[in-house]
Formats: sequence, structure tokens, C-alpha cells
Amino acid sequence: MIVQASQLFEADGMTDQRYAYWLSGRQQVQKPLPEVQLIQQQLHVFEPVTIQEQVQAGVYITFNTTGSANKVANSTPIQVLPVYEAAQVDWEVSQEAQFNWTQLYISWSQLAAITGENPQQVQAFFKRRVSNDTGTPFSLTLTSALHHEFSLLMKRDSKQLAIVGKIYNIILQTLEHVQIQHHISQCDDCQKKLYASQNALEAEPFNSTDALAKQVGLTQTALELGFSVITGMSIGEYQIEVAFRRALAQPHTGQSLVNRLTADTGWTQQDIEKACLKRFGVMSHQLGSMQ
Repeated sequence: MIVQASQLFEADGMTDQRYAYWLSGRQQVQKPLPEVQLIQQQLHVFEPVTIQEQVQAGVYITFNTTGSANKVANSTPIQVLPVYEAAQVDWEVSQEAQFNWTQLYISWSQLAAITGENPQQVQAFFKRRVSNDTGTPFSLTLTSALHHEFSLLMKRDSKQLAIVGKIYNIILQTLEHVQIQHHISQCDDCQKKLYASQNALEAEPFNSTDALAKQVGLTQTALELGFSVITGMSIGEYQIEVAFRRALAQPHTGQSLVNRLTADTGWTQQDIEKACLKRFGVMSHQLGSMQ
């Protein structure tokens, strides 16, 4: 089944009933400025479907969220997508799945206006640090700073002008994060400090990120961004892995592995299951049964 994204949602934001056999969901779009959008979407796909969408040139920043509360998912990186030329994107879903995300869009001209550069310079920034190909996404660790800014945006207790300011804060902070991550990927000194932080977590897995950053001589944001560069995991995911290894080395207490780790780490069961599946390829109860 091929569906055009422009026909998928009704004026009230609910999915068109013509497609009820294949999917359901809702979409809310806000346009505080002509070239700035805030899009929230929930979609449950029941049967294989391809959604075709015409995307405008500009930058898309996507946060994966959980449920109707639109709280950002701790263990999932954000996606930064530069589109240099308007293009059609085919989004294929081959099996039942659920998606919840909030996306910010800004045109190249509007992004240039808030950065004080011209559109060509802004595009050159993304081509050097993200991707030279239009429509190629870039994963960026969800830092504490970005999490905070996103939470402020989702409170929705602000007037239109304040919402624009919050969107701009997230966009500018994302640009800064892209720059920091690019620097870390090429800086030997930064990487040595990051390996030191990895060793420190092996010794003390529940050390706070702030304390760990001070210990190794990095800013908290640089540590959060760089840690995934050297390990492929966020700090939280790595803490859970260390906790898994320690828990598996202990005698079986009768309590489920995920419950023990939830108590130890303070993470949700959902995030712990994601981390377990990502690192070990099985769910926590399957890993626990191997004890």
C-alpha cells in the first residue's frame, strides 16, 4: 500500500478513515512563523505500507517521544536531517510498529537569518559536519541540555512569541552540539579523556554525569556527546550495561533482572529493555535466564 503523506491526516489531525486498515494516529502542526514548523505525530502501522512525502529544503530535528505525554525518550538519539533540495522521501514500514515523535523544521533562509550567515554558509556547515547528501540523517546524543530545552517547549504554557524563542534555542543548541561532536571525533586529547571516563564508569557505574565530566576535564555536554562517539552508547546505556554485567555475576535472588536494574539505575523498564536489546540482542528476561 502506498500512501501520500499529504492525504494521510484529516483537518482535525486524525488519520483519514480510508487508511484505517493499514494505520491509525494523529498529527498536530504548528507554524509560529511561515518557515518554521513544530510537528507532533503519533502513528500505529498495522500492515505493510509505504508513505511518500514531499519534503521542503531546510533542516529537520526529530525527537522520539513516548505516548500522548510527548516526553522525550531518554535512550534514543535525536535525528538531524539536512535537506538541501526539495525531494520526495519514501518511508517504508514492513511490519506492525508504533511511532511517536516531535519534529522541528526550519528553512535555510530562516536558519541563516538567526545565525547571521547566508544560506550557502549554513548549508556548508552541514555538508562538512553532517552529510553532503540531501536527506541523509545524522544521529546526535540527547544531552541533558537538549532534554531540558525540549521539556520547556513541550510545557505549552507560553505565547506564540515565546514558543518561537524556545524553538530557536533548540535549533541553535543542536548546531552547537553538531560542532562539538565533530570536534571530538577529530581530537585525540578529547578522546583520551573520554576513554578515561569509560574506565571510571567501570569502577563506579552510578557516578553522576556532572561529576564524571569534572573528573576527566570535559564539559558535561562534551562528555555526553563524545561518549557515544567512542563506545556507540550513551552514558546511561553504558551504565546499564555495567549494571547488567554486575547483576549477572551475582547470585540469583529471585527478583527479575530488570526490576533489580530499575532500582539500581533509576531508569524506566522500557529504557532498560531497549539498552539490553541493543547491547546483547535479547530481552532482559532472556538474559536473566542465562544466569
